[in-house]
Amino acid sequence: MRRSEHRREEDALLRDSARRFLEDTYAWSPTRACDPKARWRAMAELGWFALGLPEALGGIGGDAAQCMVILEEAGRVLDEAPLLASLLLAAPVLAALPLEVAQPLADGLQAGSVRLAYVPDAGLRLGEGGTLLSGRSRLALGIDLATHWIVPVGSGSANGAAVLLLPASAAAALDRTLLMDGRTAAVLSFANLPVAPDAIVARGEAAFELAALLADAAAVGASAEALGAADAGLALTVSYLKDRTQFGAPLASFQAVQHMMAESFCEIAQMRSLLMWAADALAGPAGERARAASALKAYAGMQGLKAVARCIQVSGGIGVTQEYRIGHVYKRLQTHAALFGSTQEHLARFGVAA
Repeated sequence: MRRSEHRREEDALLRDSARRFLEDTYAWSPTRACDPKARWRAMAELGWFALGLPEALGGIGGDAAQCMVILEEAGRVLDEAPLLASLLLAAPVLAALPLEVAQPLADGLQAGSVRLAYVPDAGLRLGEGGTLLSGRSRLALGIDLATHWIVPVGSGSANGAAVLLLPASAAAALDRTLLMDGRTAAVLSFANLPVAPDAIVARGEAAFELAALLADAAAVGASAEALGAADAGLALTVSYLKDRTQFGAPLASFQAVQHMMAESFCEIAQMRSLLMWAADALAGPAGERARAASALKAYAGMQGLKAVARCIQVSGGIGVTQEYRIGHVYKRLQTHAALFGSTQEHLARFGVAA
């Protein structure tokens, strides 16, 4: 769906504001360090976590495409803040809750005191009448910063499906791992954890549909971050090629190099087109949403990686050093390709959905 002129102007202003904030507060380096909670509060003050919330909960009532602008800009600077769940997944979860439960959570999100993490399902189940949680999750980002976990359970079928919103104080074994791009993720294991009734967001068919929406939105949001990283990596490489000389001429003047960068440019532009489709499809029918999300995620995991790999190739030896940024862009895309469903899983899913 084509965005109106008014929406495009809003998107441009939002992009400019987000880019300036992120560049001012997150100077990338191989040994970067920052106060995540302080930056989170600053993001909340900018209204980021109100953006996707409905006006009925005091939010701005923006759409998914505007949330993607922020995620893309965060990816551009390789920001490590786990924005996805609080920015993109909060609205559908809160919409499934009673108003008296959702409102305090919405207020906390907008103040920066409530921070969400998405815990993908990998065989979690509710036993003993649906009150005891057991099993293991897939890798989840932002567990240590979060105050609440969004936990889909039994999402493979409507029978026994549930979506939970657990406090981060819940008794879970955390198997932490350092990802390729330097971020920390964790697999959560539960052993007959008692689940309070007010922690259950949805059950049955409603939970199955909500879990599917959350999975698709997570895949699209991760791809938006990957797009931002790839686009910044291309810009960095083009700037380097214009400055670096060989045989008395800039590397950017060599036709073979120009062809490689043109191919990367086209692949990144295609990623952006798929992102626009997928962001719009999040508000549409489940079948279209699944096709768009998997097409984007699979393409980012294949052609997005190839686009950045060419940037490393034309950069020469500096492209594979720890101190230079382009190698870290590639690691970020590799990480995103593995999260929220692998490239192969999404290719197969797209084939079925098509």
